[in-house]
Amino acid sequence: MSRWGWDRDDVMRMSVGMQQNFTNHGLPYSFTERGMVANTRDAHRVLAWCAAVSPAAQDKAVEVLFKGYFGDERAPNDPSLLVDACVAAGKPYAEAAAFVDDKTAMAAEVDAELAAAKKMRIDGVPHFIFKKPGKAPVEVTGAMPAPVLAQALA
Repeated sequence: MSRWGWDRDDVMRMSVGMQQNFTNHGLPYSFTERGMVANTRDAHRVLAWCAAVSPAAQDKAVEVLFKGYFGDERAPNDPSLLVDACVAAGKPYAEAAAFVDDKTAMAAEVDAELAAAKKMRIDGVPHFIFKKPGKAPVEVTGAMPAPVLAQALA
């Protein structure tokens, strides 16, 4: 939090707006001090591993991670949540557990993605880059409303 100059109260106030946004879209959201801070590196390793299977597998893993984090206040580096995400993506449980335990698995891929993002000066999430043939890429950073994303796709 201090990285951005926020304190606990700032984050809790922001949470009220997030709650409304999630409610407006029929999504689960729970946020207390229990869910405030966690490292997401292992979640990115899981998503990279699942993406290597297919975009659909990665989507299934993302759904589990997001529901766990935003709805159930589970840390995105909770090993059981990470294994659940892998299993949802179609990985066998034992293989998923071994992957989560091996901190080197997909680490190089995540490091390469991070280096590419830093080179592009991406420092916020989510960050979308929309590419269309014959047009300059359009980038959108941050949780934007649907009309903003629709305009970026137009």
